[in-house]
Amino acid sequence: MKKEMGKRRSGSFLTGLLIGGALGGVAGLLFAPKSGSELRADIKTTGQRAVEGTKGFIDEVNRQASEKRERARNLWSCVKRETFPQYKAESAEESVREG
Repeated sequence: MKKEMGKRRSGSFLTGLLIGGALGGVAGLLFAPKSGSELRADIKTTGQRAVEGTKGFIDEVNRQASEKRERARNLWSCVKRETFPQYKAESAEESVREG
């Protein structure tokens, strides 16, 4: 239940952020003291930047999802073989010395 609410909240926040950003950008362009051709050029440039930024965001999300998928596959193969990676527990002092 909590997971679903967290997803909804983050989805709603992201949606609000995107809509607010778009509306703010449009309002800024509409109230700017520029000629029609300058305004159209600004709108085009802003739209292109938004598309590029969105593509970059999607690429990063896909990269992270691939990493998580691969990690889950590795863990699942360990579970199926009943072999688990050994993790060395170290003290805080050892971490500081190594770091």
